[in-house]
Amino acid sequence: MTRDEELKNRIKDVLSENLANTAWGINVQVEKGYVTLQGVVDTLAEKEKAAQILQGLPEIKGIDNSLAIALDSYRTDEEITRLVEEKLRREPRIDLKKIGAECDKGVVILRGQASSLGEIELARELAAQVPGVREVRELVKFTEEAKDVDDASLVNGVEVAFSTSDLVEAEDVVTSCQDGVITLEGTVDTKEQKEAAEVIAKTVPGVKKVINRLKTRKDSTQGDEYLTNALRRALREDGRVGPGQVKAFVVDGVAFLSGQVFSIDTKKAAEEVARKVDGITLVVNDITVAYH
Repeated sequence: MTRDEELKNRIKDVLSENLANTAWGINVQVEKGYVTLQGVVDTLAEKEKAAQILQGLPEIKGIDNSLAIALDSYRTDEEITRLVEEKLRREPRIDLKKIGAECDKGVVILRGQASSLGEIELARELAAQVPGVREVRELVKFTEEAKDVDDASLVNGVEVAFSTSDLVEAEDVVTSCQDGVITLEGTVDTKEQKEAAEVIAKTVPGVKKVINRLKTRKDSTQGDEYLTNALRRALREDGRVGPGQVKAFVVDGVAFLSGQVFSIDTKKAAEEVARKVDGITLVVNDITVAYH
C-alpha cells in the first residue's frame, strides 16, 4: 500500500469518527499528500468541519475542499434569515440578541454588535448550521466598551478566565498581547486543552484575534492517531464485537479498551484483535461484561 493510499484510509477513518452522519457522502482523493474532498454534505458547517478536522494530520500537504452543499431549493432567503435569527435568539450559552442576519441567494450576512470574538465566531457557527446557507459573511462590530480595552487589561482578562476554568491550568500558559491580538505560548497536557485555551481567550471582551502557539505534552502522536484508527477499523471488521460496544484508543503504543459486552468471549476477542495490530505494544482491557 502506498503512502497516499494509507493517508486516504486514515482520512476516511477520521471523517467517519467525526462526521458519522455525512461521511458516506464524501469522496476522498489523495495525490502526493494533497487531498481533494468531493461529494455533497447537508450544511456549510459540515463542509467546513470536514476540512478543519483534517488540518491536524501532519502528512497532509494541502486540502482542496470541493464539497458541495445540498441546497434546499424550496427554502427562500426570507426563510433562511428567519431560521438563522431564530438560532441566534435561542442560543443558551450566550446572549446574541445584538446580532442580526439577512440572506441573499443563500449568502448570510451577520450585522450588529458583539463584546467578544467568541460571540462573533459562535454566531457564524450557528448560521452555518442552517440548511440552505452556502456562505456566511460577518460585518459584526465590537461594542464601544470592548473597543476601549488596552492590551494590559486584555492579558489580565485572559489570565483571569484561565484561572477560573477547569479546562486549562493557568500556570501552563504564557499570555501576551499587542494591539488587541492575544498570543498564547507554553505547554499544556493535551490537544483538547490547547483548543480550550483558544476558545476561552476569545470570550474575553476586546480580544481581536488569538494566535495559539501552545505545545502539548500528551498529544497523540502521528503514530498513535494512526494506530487508534487502525484498531477501531480492525474491531469493526472482525465481526465478533458488536458496533458501539467497545471504545478504543492508543497512547504511546498502548491500546486502551473500555465499554460493555455481553460475554467474556467478546471481551477476549476485542483484546485479541488489539494485540494483532502492528505497533501496539500493550493492551489494557477495561471492558466490563454484563451477564444475563
